Amino acid sequence: MEYPADIILNWLAQYFWPFARISSMMMTMTFFGARFVPVRIRLYLSLAITFAVMPALPQVPETIQLVSFGGFVVLAQQILIGIAMGTVTQFVIQTFVLLGQIIGMQSSLGFASMVDPANGQNTPLLGQFYLFVATMIFLSTDGHLQMLNLVVMSFITLPVGEMLGVADYRALASWFGIMFSVALGMALAGIIALLTVNLSFGVMTRAAPQLNIFSLGFSFALLVGLMICMYLLNGILPHYLNHWDTGLNTICDLIRLDCTVGGGA
Repeated sequence: MEYPADIILNWLAQYFWPFARISSMMMTMTFFGARFVPVRIRLYLSLAITFAVMPALPQVPETIQLVSFGGFVVLAQQILIGIAMGTVTQFVIQTFVLLGQIIGMQSSLGFASMVDPANGQNTPLLGQFYLFVATMIFLSTDGHLQMLNLVVMSFITLPVGEMLGVADYRALASWFGIMFSVALGMALAGIIALLTVNLSFGVMTRAAPQLNIFSLGFSFALLVGLMICMYLLNGILPHYLNHWDTGLNTICDLIRLDCTVGGGA
């Protein structure tokens, strides 16, 4: 039995382009896109997800040839869509890393640093702590399942052959400002408290120059920093949920999905 090449290529296209979008999202999504997750595991997981969701996906237009210039353009579009969706999750998690770095630098806890397993760079230990906390919240609140649901629905609202617009890339670029503003807003109470402590020790230094305020102030700032970290942990879940809802709304706008907060997942 012989099969024409057009039929075989069209059959491969039904799996190849969805696999390109799903695998691109998995390669950049938080936790699954980290360096400690082997590339082979991500590849096999993307293949398994693609074959599992294929019955729910619409048919790819047969007018787009797999091996052609138009096919390479469509492949680039699917990669960009997947990367854009996964990058939003990275922005959400990195906001809490910035939170830890801001508090660590203000409270002298920034002296303790370690290698970030996600990107292989040295970052303050407090930033790593909030990274692990945010990642655990992401997994415990089924954020990865919401992303899988959104990428499947994206093939309906943003089918193969359509691409992101200029406004979508502008929305992604605006997340750099959102990250800093949200992280600074969460750390603002701690910054004010540490500023008050430093001002108090400055007044004590002027009033009693004979006292060794610097050694005492350093240890006291560390203690206050640890107390602020404990205070921030008590309210980190509502902050994360609000920030994650903003990320979901951005992803829904990217894939042209009219969803309420969290409704697309």
